[in-house]
Amino acid sequence: MSNSWFTALVFVALGAATFWIWHKLDEEAAKAVASRPHEPDYYLLDMVRSTMDKDGALQSVLRADTVYHYPDDDTAELARPRMEIYNEDARPWYVVAERATVKSGNEVVLLHGIVEIWRVDDSGQRELEVITSELRVFPRVQYAETDDPATITSPSSVTKSIGFRANFEHDRLELLERVKSRHEQKSRS
Repeated sequence: MSNSWFTALVFVALGAATFWIWHKLDEEAAKAVASRPHEPDYYLLDMVRSTMDKDGALQSVLRADTVYHYPDDDTAELARPRMEIYNEDARPWYVVAERATVKSGNEVVLLHGIVEIWRVDDSGQRELEVITSELRVFPRVQYAETDDPATITSPSSVTKSIGFRANFEHDRLELLERVKSRHEQKSRS
């Protein structure tokens, strides 16, 4: 009987020691990650990234003057990002900003500063332009949104709203709150 108690005591001691070592290693790993500085591990100049859909058609192009990648949170900071979002049924949408952050997984592009979105008509003139200050773009699903004020300009109107959702695939723009619009009728010659 005393032999079985001794064996049980050894297993309990080994279990406690294993737990203590595992806990210490976990604490040390957390401290190492927390103490790691937010410094880039690489950078790119004149970056161009093209994304295709499952059939191989061009879906979007993301360009930036510079890209800095930060390993501590797996983000990338972009200077002067420019996006082109393609839809096979319509003309492309263009999006530019002062800077952007791309989170881990490349699913979301967070645009900061003055953000412009537009599409051109057959003559190359902007037929619709949206200006805001922050924008979340989900390139794979051709969707963007903001909660910030936005101004939407077309040749005959100016509309202001707080927040909008853009579905680039279906050419839809949903204005969220406090929408005010001014329409100017063109004079007939």
